[in-house]
Amino acid sequence: MYIEIENFLSKKDCKYLINLIDQKHVRSTVAGPDDKQSVESDFRTSSTSTLTPDDPTILKIKKKIANYLDLDISKGEDIQGQLYEPGQYFKPHHDYFSGDSYTNHCLSSGNRTNTLMIFLNDDMEGGATAFPNINKKVKPKTGKAVVWDDMVDGEYQPDTLHEGQEVISGKKYIITSWWRENEWNTAEDSRLAVEHWKNLESEREGKIIFNRKEDLPKLTEAGFKVLQCPQEAWGIIQDAYRLLMLNPQPEQGVGRDIIDGGEIPTEMMSFDNLTSIRELLLEKLKPVHQEFCGNLDIEPAALYGIRSYNKGATLINHTDRIQTHHVSSIIIVDKDLDCGCNQTKGVPNDWPLEFHDHNGEVHQIYAEIGDIILYESATCLHGRPTPFKGNWYRNFYTHYKLSDYVFESK
Repeated sequence: MYIEIENFLSKKDCKYLINLIDQKHVRSTVAGPDDKQSVESDFRTSSTSTLTPDDPTILKIKKKIANYLDLDISKGEDIQGQLYEPGQYFKPHHDYFSGDSYTNHCLSSGNRTNTLMIFLNDDMEGGATAFPNINKKVKPKTGKAVVWDDMVDGEYQPDTLHEGQEVISGKKYIITSWWRENEWNTAEDSRLAVEHWKNLESEREGKIIFNRKEDLPKLTEAGFKVLQCPQEAWGIIQDAYRLLMLNPQPEQGVGRDIIDGGEIPTEMMSFDNLTSIRELLLEKLKPVHQEFCGNLDIEPAALYGIRSYNKGATLINHTDRIQTHHVSSIIIVDKDLDCGCNQTKGVPNDWPLEFHDHNGEVHQIYAEIGDIILYESATCLHGRPTPFKGNWYRNFYTHYKLSDYVFESK
């Protein structure tokens, strides 16, 4: 997970770096929300010094780090020095960026892939670097380096969560060297971030900003409609199903918080390797969704894959993502009702969708193979709370977003 390297720097170099940090340091910051690149926060209370990159000692150290990591030196950020005085700390965090901080710091340089940190002194109490996910702690020791991979093969490494624990007495000095996926270019990162936020602001001009499902419009009187799937789309679905039904997998992630019933209540036949088919289906199914909502402007939001509900499965009544799932559909792909039938509505083993319309009236909606249930999924409660009595019930969901509505959290 991490490696400790004794005597990575000499005591002479450590003393030189401490002197540089003492000469010039300012309050440390953390990545900010929205378009704020950095903000001061009680999450991190140390001081930071950006060390002059063309200083001969600094350049020598950076080259040594690049050689150790076997990385091109152009990928390395400027080395930073940090000073922790009594009572100061840095709470648990990752060095890689995500969300808004990725937008603000990574659009050209890419994310952080490697971290190498060096303790410059050990004449203090406290101040260990701890990794809480793996219950490990590294005590300061002059010249010792600690190195870890923030990303491996493009995947974040959550166990690199680490903290600078509070200094009890004395002062703690370290330097930190971060390395990126691409050549580090902070000026281009900033330019692209500014451009991103400007474009986003332009996109929001004339849009309707909302933060509750109650802010979304009622698109239809009943909130749902059942009809046959358009023939061209149905042909594509059948072709995809013949491929995907060979390898269903127990479902993970999406939807698992509202599904129950048995050891493996659902399996997923994912479209992850059929990206072009997913995009084609979203394109072919868009007109029927647009007609359903009164020809408002909509855009594709999601199509995950074919979900296979197994015997005993339930789907808790819920509403879908208010950010994006405004006009949705359930397409019935296949079902085995364990009664010698699969297309007879209302038979004992068939499995209705329970749907609460805009007036609170509850409907039991039955659908046959090849049917599409159009519904307002972000505003109307829906589910299948009665345990499924057949062998399998297979459908998939498509979701479209109202183009003129922009979600912003409070």
